[in-house]
Amino acid sequence: MLFFKTKHDPSQPHPDWPWTLSEGGNILREFTWEDIEQDLAELYPDNDSFLILEQKDPKDSKKYWYIQSAIALQGPNKDDYIVGVGWSGETGPALMERCCHWKDLNTVIGIFEQAFRRKPLDLSGYKNFFDES
Repeated sequence: MLFFKTKHDPSQPHPDWPWTLSEGGNILREFTWEDIEQDLAELYPDNDSFLILEQKDPKDSKKYWYIQSAIALQGPNKDDYIVGVGWSGETGPALMERCCHWKDLNTVIGIFEQAFRRKPLDLSGYKNFFDES
């Protein structure tokens, strides 16, 4: 019987790459799940209030994956959570986004926990940020 290594889906968290956490621009290399959960609960409508959980390939810094969240400051989803998942695509950066109602923090926390635990994310409810149609 032959064993084949399956190719990793770049739209999903990588099983082996290390995490970093950016809290409004402050980069942390050591943190816990509880830190992430608390940071998400403390987001507020401001350009400097965001959270990014990111991975980079230790062998190639041009390969990355991340999940981010902030509160929308304007538009039809003003005051709602925006969750974005991005990665280094084969033809350029990819970014998928979705909105979660401002009262739905538990959904945002659940999405981040799936990512942090390196479990597959269902991106079917997300929209391509770069799609102009």
